[in-house]
Amino acid sequence: MNYAFDDRYLLEVNGRYDGSSRFPSDERWAFFPSASVGWRISEEPFFGNLKKNIDNVKLRLSYGSLGNQQVGYYDYIQTINTNGTMNYIFGDQKKGSYASVSDPNSADLTWETVSTWNVGLDLGFLNNRLNLTADAYVRDTKGMQTSGKKLPGAYGANEPKQNAANLRTKGWELMLTWNDAFKLANKPFRYNLSVGLADNTSEITKFDNPSKILSDYYVGQKLGDIWGYVVDGLFRTDEEAANYNVDQTAVNFVINTAQVNPGLHAGDMKFVDLDGDHTISSGSNTADDPGDRKIIGNSLPRYTYSIQGGFDWYGFDFSIYLQGVGHQDWYPGTNSVFFWGPYARPYSSFIPRDFLSQVWSPENPDAYFPRPRGYVALDVNPRELSKPNTRYLQNVAYCRLKNVTVGYSLPRTWLKALHMERVRVYFSGENLFTFSPLHSNYIDPEHAGASTSWKSGHTNVTSYPMSKT
Repeated sequence: MNYAFDDRYLLEVNGRYDGSSRFPSDERWAFFPSASVGWRISEEPFFGNLKKNIDNVKLRLSYGSLGNQQVGYYDYIQTINTNGTMNYIFGDQKKGSYASVSDPNSADLTWETVSTWNVGLDLGFLNNRLNLTADAYVRDTKGMQTSGKKLPGAYGANEPKQNAANLRTKGWELMLTWNDAFKLANKPFRYNLSVGLADNTSEITKFDNPSKILSDYYVGQKLGDIWGYVVDGLFRTDEEAANYNVDQTAVNFVINTAQVNPGLHAGDMKFVDLDGDHTISSGSNTADDPGDRKIIGNSLPRYTYSIQGGFDWYGFDFSIYLQGVGHQDWYPGTNSVFFWGPYARPYSSFIPRDFLSQVWSPENPDAYFPRPRGYVALDVNPRELSKPNTRYLQNVAYCRLKNVTVGYSLPRTWLKALHMERVRVYFSGENLFTFSPLHSNYIDPEHAGASTSWKSGHTNVTSYPMSKT
């Protein structure tokens, strides 16, 4: 239902009643309402002379809820698999078969409900050549389907999936646009520019994890937080490494078990003992006892932006589009051989041409990477490069020139004799330039950021970078 009064007061009300067979019969249907109101302040009589400079002032307020059924297929049904085969033979020379039942399920699975409060402001200036749209919102996701509270091993199965968690996201968005035209060489020159900027953060507001185990949600957790170690550079000498009064066994498995020159040496990483117990550890792996780790970054993108502009004049046209992320942390996954090279797998067939210049040696003590050791980036046993740390945490922020187009349309007076309406010659380029502080020329920062795990803050990136066209 929509209602408008005197072109000043606006109201819209919506209602949805949705059903899905993905949930039990008594949980399938749910009602999701939404409403929005608008007030065109610039149309009020008291606005008066302000109209000369301010063309539009509109205040908006809205609330809405929607249901999410994209949480699995019929997860409330427990299944029996009859295709199992034993390793035992019973008389007829055939291995015995068996049936197995799936883990118990929650009987009351239902919709995830996403509710959003939004307040917005629209402003127009200078005959609507300059426009600003601003929005701030709070979005609550209630009843997120996830594994429930950790259960003891005596339960005998994995924790059932439940509507167990709530998430709150707070964010804002801005869009500034300018459109204008003037005469240049007695021809109209039309141009435009728009800049968009947005940001948001998300926090868990409900989950039954009182001990705050880091491998699961916990109340107060910022989604995307990366827990990692602090590294105070590389050891300068063998003496410094030998005299370091901190046991790094928990992160030095390969170094300590090496057949040649085991133990710490010059060029190895110096982990900082944050809790003062002279032993590097992950503590109880909880937010209250993380050992020598702390939150070193966040894997979710911050300050996403876009810039668009263009003009046309005398048959010429030009447009440009840039987009990017202001900051996003990423720790290279254990199989990110494009970043780690032989530190992950010594037999890697891809090695950047300048890789050796970044590897520590007595002649290169200020190198980026530590003393060369194979497999130290793999997370099989405690290994130094596999553990997120401050030294190799990457910022995959980027600014990408997504598109630029330059064209020229021939004058129509030239084309009449050919009975043609339009001929345009143009150049167009896609992904021409990408600027990023990422310490790699072989990993696409947008791919790395898009595939980052919210739990660990790292993932393997082996996909081919976006094509420059």
